[in-house]
Amino acid sequence: MSDKNQYTGLLETKRIEPYILLRDILVNWWVLLLGALAAAMLAATAASIRYVPSYTTSATFAVSSKTSSGSYADLSSANTMAMTLQKIIESHAMQEVLCQKLGVEEIDAEIHTQLIENTNLLTLTVSSDSPREAFDIINGIIDNYSSVAYYSIGDAVMHILQAPEIPFSPDQPLNTRSISKKAFVFTFAALAVIAGMCSIMRDTVKGEWEIEEKLDARSLGAISFERKTKVAGDMLRKKKNAALLVTNPLAGFSFVESYKKLTARVEYRMEEHKSQVLLVTSVSENEGKSTVAANLAISLAQKGKKVLLIDGDLKRPSQFLILGVQVKEENELGEYLRGSANLQDLPIGREIPGLLFIGGRNCYSTSAEILQKPEMGRLIRASRKIVDYIIVDTPPAGVLGDAELLARYADEVLMVVRQNFMYAADINDALDTFRNGGTRVLGAVLNSVKTFENSTSMGRYGYGRYGKYGNYSRYGENQRE
Repeated sequence: MSDKNQYTGLLETKRIEPYILLRDILVNWWVLLLGALAAAMLAATAASIRYVPSYTTSATFAVSSKTSSGSYADLSSANTMAMTLQKIIESHAMQEVLCQKLGVEEIDAEIHTQLIENTNLLTLTVSSDSPREAFDIINGIIDNYSSVAYYSIGDAVMHILQAPEIPFSPDQPLNTRSISKKAFVFTFAALAVIAGMCSIMRDTVKGEWEIEEKLDARSLGAISFERKTKVAGDMLRKKKNAALLVTNPLAGFSFVESYKKLTARVEYRMEEHKSQVLLVTSVSENEGKSTVAANLAISLAQKGKKVLLIDGDLKRPSQFLILGVQVKEENELGEYLRGSANLQDLPIGREIPGLLFIGGRNCYSTSAEILQKPEMGRLIRASRKIVDYIIVDTPPAGVLGDAELLARYADEVLMVVRQNFMYAADINDALDTFRNGGTRVLGAVLNSVKTFENSTSMGRYGYGRYGKYGNYSRYGENQRE
């Protein structure tokens, strides 16, 4: 199959999400604008360079004989004389006479004559890139036609009915504004189409229907997008709520319902596999995995289950911010893994019955080394005996290897996929890594799903970026080795 047919087939099978398509086009508005402006300027410049003005002057004559007091009595004979004179004016002999009189080697102008049918009226037009040259040429013809025509039609004369004038403006003035506008509109539209095609062909997960089409995982649903700012005053002060939790009384209906559906599916699958420990991860940062882990733990606890939520991200913990927990030194998971705290001091109860939290606020640069110690396995084994489910929030699988280390203690992995964010191939690579390590993939959930129905919501999941590890003063009191 040719490349053209392959792309045509792909386009035919693509299901387009209108909101994503429009957003991908508008997010590159500055590229479209700059490209269109550049095209407009180039078009105007090219038109100016290539533009050659043309100036036209004309005169109208009545052809007659010197011996006649007026027009020929025989109109047919007058018309024939006019036709002959027309050919003489356009002849090579006339050109030579004009060159001699004007002192030039050749006539760089267009000379046309038009005979009005069945009359002796003749219109002469001369077009040149110089208005003065056009005027001089037409006057040269008027002054010298008789010397060329004498041997052909004898005493024929041309009576001027409309005298020629010097043209002061070109026949078609250069309109760079119109050219620029057309180039701008065309280029902007072309770039918008290209951006739209790139959006369609971009191999990301744009809708829930694409989870099982593109990923090697079962679809566990989609989480509707929810903005953090709920009150106009908060928006003006750029103040954000602590977290996007289902317990927030201002949370949207679709947001809460999507977590209820996710919880029901996760619970069913976990019970089907007799699993207790669920690893919640994502390929990249800012996909909302920590928020999903917290809400999943809360939703399970609200159904009467005993749930332990563990923040396994030792480099950049965030669950203490999401849940609003005050973590003391003796409650730090990192300190326990380093042998400086006791296991019984780690769990922190929450206001939601059945929900326990283990984590911390300190950042540890040697997280991989700490997680390989036997204390983590001892914690998971002890927790299995006292709770129904253990939800482990990990760092992004595509950024750090900590998620793979934590997967050794998990029964299942839940992959959080942000809508139109990561390439499907990268997500599948992460899923294969967990499977190769012996951990079963429970499924994938599409997060932060935006459509035209909820497009008025503004905000983003996440609490920062994973680009550099070292400056975590915002997240923890101390950074530990």
